[in-house]
Amino acid sequence: MAAMSDSPRPVVVVVSLQVQSSWQSVPLGAASVAAALRSDPRLRDRVRVALVDLSLEDPALSSLDQAALGRHIADRALEAGGGEPLAAAFSVYLWNRIPFEGAAEALASRSPRTFLVAGGPEVTADPSRFGSFHYRLSGEGERSAADLVAALLDGAKVPDSALRGTRSPAPDLETLPSPWLEGLLDGAEAVRTHRGALWELARGCPFSCAYCYESLGEKRVRPVPLPRLEAELEHFVRAGIERVFVLDPTYNANRERALSLLSLIERRGGNLHFNFEIRAELLDRELVSAFSRIPCSLQIGLQSSNPEALKAVNRPGDLKSFSKKIGLLNDAGIVFGLDLMYGLPGDSLATFRGSLDYALGLYPNNLEIFRLALLSGTLLYQRKGDHGLESDDRPPYLVRSTPKFPRVDLDRAEQLAAAADLFYTQGRAVTWFLAALSPLKLKPSQFLSDFAAWLDSPANPQGPAPASSHSGARKSHREIEALQTAFTEKKFAEKGKGYLVPAVRDIIALNGAWTRALAEGDPSTLELSFHPEDLFSPDAMDLDFFSENACMEHCSVRVFPGPEGPDLEML
Repeated sequence: MAAMSDSPRPVVVVVSLQVQSSWQSVPLGAASVAAALRSDPRLRDRVRVALVDLSLEDPALSSLDQAALGRHIADRALEAGGGEPLAAAFSVYLWNRIPFEGAAEALASRSPRTFLVAGGPEVTADPSRFGSFHYRLSGEGERSAADLVAALLDGAKVPDSALRGTRSPAPDLETLPSPWLEGLLDGAEAVRTHRGALWELARGCPFSCAYCYESLGEKRVRPVPLPRLEAELEHFVRAGIERVFVLDPTYNANRERALSLLSLIERRGGNLHFNFEIRAELLDRELVSAFSRIPCSLQIGLQSSNPEALKAVNRPGDLKSFSKKIGLLNDAGIVFGLDLMYGLPGDSLATFRGSLDYALGLYPNNLEIFRLALLSGTLLYQRKGDHGLESDDRPPYLVRSTPKFPRVDLDRAEQLAAAADLFYTQGRAVTWFLAALSPLKLKPSQFLSDFAAWLDSPANPQGPAPASSHSGARKSHREIEALQTAFTEKKFAEKGKGYLVPAVRDIIALNGAWTRALAEGDPSTLELSFHPEDLFSPDAMDLDFFSENACMEHCSVRVFPGPEGPDLEML
């Protein structure tokens, strides 16, 4: 089966399907496999490797049903493979498993001599479910993919691991090529259009969170070699990348390495903005200071404030310590977000609402809230019977019922999560949210629950909408601000606090205009009842005090993007 020198080289197509089109949607896993195939001395000059980068948000794909989507993916694979590729390899995640299975069935019919290969987290979790494919690569796929293709080219015996789907030994990261430095990702949409990059710093996780794929993986953290990281960082700067999402399950698990890399970024990262995933419990003042010296934001997995739920998923925590460490970030002015999860063992609607109240009390810039997914291969999936967990058998494997969290309550939690996403995160409400709630004497979870109900009522000025669409249908920030203002005014009127409405209306409007100028470069002209200096003062965080002591002063103000950030002028 070796290619003749005067014959076209056989093609291996590596296919990636992202869930969305964004700066984070880089096909890094598929590109890493493609880079390993291209650089392997057994394959060089004998096989051509094509990377197919697809997105579910692509207009050509978004309107297709699952069957048509599978056929479309097969078409793209055949096109990239010159009509009949030697092999088509699919990087399988929970969001693309079903369309990839459809693509494999279409390819088996239309190109029966093409070897179908599945890899990625879904295959690693449970290889037995992928009968539509000839070979299944479990674990890290760079070396196992090269071994498989070499065997196919030579007509040799295929490695047993690929036939049985057994996990391959982890490769030495010193020997793996960088898909960035090989130029495989320069044409990816996330890079070309959104100027984003995924930057892999390490593999493996020292923790054992029961809901995570990493719970059964290696507890040994294997760092990517520093010379490669230095070269990749230089590549990002030269390529005009603007945002980098750091792939490291817990960036600050190794404190000294985290500090060393932050120093490298500070010296050579230019104006790149970095997103890190960290553990708050491992922060200290030196780390916080290092983060504060570079353009960055942090995402932190809180998951729950319920000790029973955290213990059940091997993630015990000290909330007092957590709050103290988050306070260091707030004192340093660092942008951070928190992750919450509902449906964990021992969780309930009441404890989820408590977790939401606790999280919002820490002033996160965003909240990412997820329903628990019972991922095959995880410790929690293996113990779901012990915990009485019921979940969907098909992706994304969402939990549907627990002893303390019945289906109806999970649906209510989903509505509450969607309301929080719309009002707080998409609405960029961090600077004024708690101050607005203080005179109302309402907990955040109650306020947002009322907001969810109001959204689906005739009182919503934009018209009722199904609760499930609150986070899915992306509204403009101006549309969200109109909802925030209308609902907040309604709550102040209900509580007999109508005299505070002019102040809260101005605060919402001025902060909203400021964030639009910062995020979108969008100017706004405002008619305010108070002077902007007063509205931006600390006094405005106590609305009763502010309304008693600030002088009403009608102002016309223009907020606009300036050379060093948002600015304003009086008209």
